[in-house]
Amino acid sequence: MKNYIITALMLFCIVAFAQNSHAQILKKLEKKIERKINQRIDRKTDKTIDKGLDKVEEGIDGRPGNQTSTSAQKNKYTNDNNQADYVSSKFDFIPGEKVLFFDDFIHEAKGDFPVRWNTNGSGEIVTILNLKGNWLKIPDNTISFPELRTVLPENFTVEFDLFYSTGITRPPVTFGFTEVNNPAKTTIQHKKLFYFHIPATIKDNVGYSTSLYSGREITQSWPANKMAGKVIHVSIAVNKNRIRLYMDERKIFDLPKAFDPNILRNNFHFRAAPLIPKPNDGFYVSNLRIAEAGLDARSQLLNNGKYSTTGIYFETGSANIKPQSYGMLKEIADVLDETPNMKVKIVGHTDSDGGMGLNIELSRKRAAAVKTTLEKEFGIMASRLTVDGKGASDPASNNTSPEGKAANRRVEFIKM
Repeated sequence: MKNYIITALMLFCIVAFAQNSHAQILKKLEKKIERKINQRIDRKTDKTIDKGLDKVEEGIDGRPGNQTSTSAQKNKYTNDNNQADYVSSKFDFIPGEKVLFFDDFIHEAKGDFPVRWNTNGSGEIVTILNLKGNWLKIPDNTISFPELRTVLPENFTVEFDLFYSTGITRPPVTFGFTEVNNPAKTTIQHKKLFYFHIPATIKDNVGYSTSLYSGREITQSWPANKMAGKVIHVSIAVNKNRIRLYMDERKIFDLPKAFDPNILRNNFHFRAAPLIPKPNDGFYVSNLRIAEAGLDARSQLLNNGKYSTTGIYFETGSANIKPQSYGMLKEIADVLDETPNMKVKIVGHTDSDGGMGLNIELSRKRAAAVKTTLEKEFGIMASRLTVDGKGASDPASNNTSPEGKAANRRVEFIKM
């Protein structure tokens, strides 16, 4: 069949190019036609395979009646960095609920070092062209860290936004934990530590290590160079000895015995590892959130009839849900799938920033966005979901600290 099509097209082209009898042109044309036919055959084959794999995934997920397949969920949560292949069930990160530390530097003056942080060198608050918010610059050969004033709990999560420039030399990006309470006063060299590492050289990977000496990292493939000039959302989950790392919605490491639960809870820090010659720029962080992980949605909804989460994230002043909310939304959807008779009211809450009327409207829109996502992306029937918005009228914490405001920006699920 394939040879017949090629022959027919060749006859057509010979007539069309009768005035040009050069054999070399016809030979090139024949190869081009054959390539095009092969490409079309490959595309049709891929589509057939994809349909079959979708059916297999639905069977594995145990939800054959769900009309929104895993591929549909991937399409919904594709971000600007084209990480869709790693979303859906592979993104199982669920943010901790009790906010222990939060800083977006929104009230810090540009050029200053943030008041609730410490450093063994320097650093400053900056704005970055075309990016929202304020950022802390971590310059060369410097450790910067939030002053937690407490030992981290047994189960907790760490999240932050990371940015490093493109087309310019920068230090290795390092972030992690150490037994040292105050790295500004006591060196972390020869101390117990665990850190993740993005190299400065042309290596597309991310690694982890328990040694400050370069080259001892255990690495996984990750497009570090392609991510330059983009905002990367980093998520870390610690559960006793287990530690997991996600870059955007891709799980990079899942290490069941790598974290020392008795030693490494004193400090979380960022380090711009030294580089010779000195780099032209550092790297930048913002929106640091450290939170204690508590009871899961299933036990709260089934036993207490109510679950409140700060782990569904929205763009500032908007009802647009951020991709990193997927794990939390999936957990809610799973609970509703397992209890098909349960109906819930989704209630949005905001902090006190902004006017009362605007906050009530925004909180209701956010609740409606969650409802729509549960319907369209997870197949939950609309008749089981109602929405409400209370703005800042029912705070869970104070509105005077960054942590309190972060706790107030929440979504409640109330069993009806």
